[in-house]
Amino acid sequence: MSVLTSALARVDPDELVALTRDLIRLPSVVRPGDPASTEGAVAAHVEQWLRREGLDVEIQPVAPGRPNVVAVLADRAAGPTLLLEGHTDVVTEGDPAQWSHPPFGADLVDGRIYGRGAADMKSGLAAAMIAAAALKRSGARLHGRLVVGALVDEEGDMLGAKHLARTPLGRELTAAIICEPEQNELCLEQRGVVWARVTARGRMAHGAMPEAGVNPIAALAALVHEAPRLERRLRALCARSRYLRPPTVTPTVITAPVRGVPQSNVIPAVAQATLDVRLTPGPDEVAVAKEIDEACRRAADACPGASVDWEPVNGFRLATRVDRQEPLVRAMARAVRRATGRAPRYGGVPGSTDGTILRMELGIPIVTCGPGNRLIPHQVDEYVEVGELVDAARIYVASALAYLAP
Repeated sequence: MSVLTSALARVDPDELVALTRDLIRLPSVVRPGDPASTEGAVAAHVEQWLRREGLDVEIQPVAPGRPNVVAVLADRAAGPTLLLEGHTDVVTEGDPAQWSHPPFGADLVDGRIYGRGAADMKSGLAAAMIAAAALKRSGARLHGRLVVGALVDEEGDMLGAKHLARTPLGRELTAAIICEPEQNELCLEQRGVVWARVTARGRMAHGAMPEAGVNPIAALAALVHEAPRLERRLRALCARSRYLRPPTVTPTVITAPVRGVPQSNVIPAVAQATLDVRLTPGPDEVAVAKEIDEACRRAADACPGASVDWEPVNGFRLATRVDRQEPLVRAMARAVRRATGRAPRYGGVPGSTDGTILRMELGIPIVTCGPGNRLIPHQVDEYVEVGELVDAARIYVASALAYLAP
């Protein structure tokens, strides 16, 4: 029996389904102001499970009640270090009455597991854990290290990924598989994101006498009018992608006044808007910032007396791209064929993941590949197909062996 066959035989579908359901049943919506509503319970479950399987586990406190759990399987310290990365937080379930299945019930119906985080991304995390355990149980020899990272705060500020990138183990990573829901495609690109918080400043006045003030809301209206032009200019800068939609600029939040009580008869002094700017590979931070600067300048010119400036919320996350000839990509392409009997399908990630941080901070190649329909996250009745879940775990086993082959 080959090493791969032996390791794949240790992927138990029933165990994988049970672990996924256990993780879903532990709510991990982060609710600011509620110290009990964090990733803590899921992190504790992940830690106990991985320790029981005999992996070396490291707990990295990131914020109160919010630890990264990082486990290592290694035969040799020398050689490459591959990360299987998942996150433990999930987005809000919204109104539970809108769900056909309880959002944290983890119902198994007709080959699907339902619940918040079923696809995004407790199934991917469970598949990574089972893959590492299968390799451990099989006694497979690895030339290097396999790391499973269960990180916090991906749905927020990506604090967990940023923290990992600053640790000694993080700096030793040579490649990462991001286990996000992408229908098990090998996603070689992902869009970047800049949340541009634009602040317009005017002069407060009575709503009946607008000539006595300067209305910053008018400046924001001019900015929104500029958004399509900004989008066109960014599209001209960015490379055309085979897998991703072109860049987009979407106004998402408008607030006025920024402080104080809103009143119908008062022109506020300050107003703010957020532009959700999505990018494909190409321009650097300076080039993108220059285009947003120009949009703000034009908006200010359209509203004499107002000033318009901006700052990035949580910094820049530039688009990422890896080449098909990267050793990780080639290893995963072979792995998909061996684990599933199918040819690999390639794609791109429409949003942004922890992989963006790892790529930018560490410069390592990343491939996003995980179970779940990419359109289902953040919706009611979120689910994952059991067949995709099992295939993901098998792909991770085969990828680790191919990348870390002695």
